[in-house]
Amino acid sequence: MKNFKLIGVAAVLGLSLVTLTACNGGSQAPAEKKETPAVKTEQAPAPAPKVETKTEAKTETKTADAGKGKELFNGKGACNSCHKIGSEGTAAIGPDLEKVGAKYDADKIAKILANPTGEGLQATMPPAAALSDDEKKEVAKFLASQK
Repeated sequence: MKNFKLIGVAAVLGLSLVTLTACNGGSQAPAEKKETPAVKTEQAPAPAPKVETKTEAKTETKTADAGKGKELFNGKGACNSCHKIGSEGTAAIGPDLEKVGAKYDADKIAKILANPTGEGLQATMPPAAALSDDEKKEVAKFLASQK
């Protein structure tokens, strides 16, 4: 009986270690910047000014924000190590986040990213320590758009 308890504790610790490593260990070294020689070009005539409606401007801003958040979700944040969004991704450790925006707004998601268990989640998800507060907000905006 004592051996079963010991095996169970070892299994839980091992699974926790794997989860923490998978969800937090995706940092990458920054790519080296290569300088390109300056090339003198002639300026093309300026295009005619575009008149935007408020709806178009909001959509473009949302898309830009979501793009940055998606980039962080799949890159520096390594969220896709544990989560997938619908048919994008194959990770199955954490829940599918396809409709997370229907359940939580961006502010709540940002708080969850900072402190998952403090926000009432009963999960082994670690905080998104690789991301700054601003980057967590970008990821939260992206996830809130998943409805």
